[in-house]
Amino acid sequence: MTAQTPITAAEPLITTPGAYADISNEDYHRNLHLLPEPSLSSSGAKKLLGQSPRHFWHDSPMNPDREPEPDKVHFNIGKAAHDRILLENRWPDFYHTLPEGFSRAASKKFAAEIEEADAAIESGMTVLRHEDGRTVDKVVAAIKRNAFAMAALTNGESEETLAWQDTETGIWCRARPDFRPNSIIEKRKVRIVADLKFVAATHASPDGFRRAIASFGYHQSAAFYWDGIKAVYGDEPTHWLNIVVEREPPHTVSLYELPAEDIDRGKWLNRRARRLFADCMSTDRWPGYADEPLPVGLPNWSRASIDNSFDTSGE
Repeated sequence: MTAQTPITAAEPLITTPGAYADISNEDYHRNLHLLPEPSLSSSGAKKLLGQSPRHFWHDSPMNPDREPEPDKVHFNIGKAAHDRILLENRWPDFYHTLPEGFSRAASKKFAAEIEEADAAIESGMTVLRHEDGRTVDKVVAAIKRNAFAMAALTNGESEETLAWQDTETGIWCRARPDFRPNSIIEKRKVRIVADLKFVAATHASPDGFRRAIASFGYHQSAAFYWDGIKAVYGDEPTHWLNIVVEREPPHTVSLYELPAEDIDRGKWLNRRARRLFADCMSTDRWPGYADEPLPVGLPNWSRASIDNSFDTSGE
């Protein structure tokens, strides 16, 4: 499908490749003019390959009718704990926690608190229920008890925006790693990049996290960030560490290193995504699953089941 992407001549926020610490989350994800041209991120690369170019375009800033970002309440606890650890000094600027027993129905008792909550909402802050705020406190305490996790999240820059142009296709790429250690800049022998993951209990164990890597494309994300760090800083990480935090009590904190061979697999997938993105950009065609007739029949397991029944029945 031809999208006829509207590209205007507005001045981009970022005009040259590099690392930028002052880009808002809203601009990073939703500003068409973040970079000189539409760009590809890790989540975009996964959507291109996991769904279709049409799905990617529909959810991108290139779509003038893009739906507003939904308020994903169930993600607030993990995101809040993430920001509390990595952006501790700025956390109060983004989050407001309601007091215990807060109820809008008790308008006299909580008159001042209701006014504060409304002001927080008006300013764009995330409002957490009191019990959710307590959960964030417990999750943060669990992370801080793990000395190795805290060491991996210390002495670096959080939420830094990386922008670069792919050398093969020329497309603009962007990444926003959770944490970029100063060891990258200082060119130390060991350069560990840590990524915080808040997961359900089913994904917290080693076997569960293996499934999560495959299901959510964590290897592809790590590879995208890895390439961005190398493109911007000239040196790549030596290790990629997933700090996996269980959302439910007891909020276990597990340290899982992503093998280099799986990062290489992610790089291969990202290369496919960049080529596909470049092709869609050059033609302004963003096809769906099957814009032309495509043979689709029974899955192999069903065919085998039917074929085996023929063999055993003798018919």
